[in-house]
Amino acid sequence: MSIPKSSALVRAPVFPPAANKPEAYPKEPVFQPGPSLASLWASAGLIRTDITRGFNGLSGAADGAPLDLHLRLLSLFTDQQPLSRYAVYVWHADAAGKYSVFNRLDINYLRGIGITDQRGRVNFRTVYPGTYRGRPPHIHFEVYRSLDTLGLGVAPLIRSSILFPDMVSRSVYTRNPAYADSLDKYAALRFQLPVLNPTGDKRAVQLASTSASSNSTLRASLDIFINAEE
Repeated sequence: MSIPKSSALVRAPVFPPAANKPEAYPKEPVFQPGPSLASLWASAGLIRTDITRGFNGLSGAADGAPLDLHLRLLSLFTDQQPLSRYAVYVWHADAAGKYSVFNRLDINYLRGIGITDQRGRVNFRTVYPGTYRGRPPHIHFEVYRSLDTLGLGVAPLIRSSILFPDMVSRSVYTRNPAYADSLDKYAALRFQLPVLNPTGDKRAVQLASTSASSNSTLRASLDIFINAEE
């Protein structure tokens, strides 16, 4: 499949109308119970903002369209108060749809832990995620009440994923040669289709509002409402 050489990104802002609604963020089932990998790496360099490079002595840098990810944790109750000092672990596939550690044992990039500030905000610098196994692009995340609970191996308050608008994914995959494999997989999605109707798809609450913040970087933002009393 021929891919244009231009790496220009989506220029028009895309704000899914059903995103950031004050409702409980959907959880994903836990297929492998036990401490998260993040608990093993919390003191080994995983606490960072830029997750595009390896940590703890491993080299390597992820190729792909730059993405600034801005998340805000809010309580589903108590007047939607921001949740500060919570630990957020994120990880996702690279442009080719491969995961570090699992698919590529020699690298550990595209993984990181952030601590929310007083406004419940946490930011990561990464690349736009690729597609694999019939699933649309997504970023996994786990939320912990504190960095201490994460380090102790306590179960997360929520484990889920962030989704992206279909038109943004198509544009990134078509314009950037690093996503050649993901473009083919995205065109053949069968197992799980992207959110094509934000007003009628319950997954729309997981859609990050995504736009081009510059000629070379995408900005994605999302409010995540969780039940902090659990």
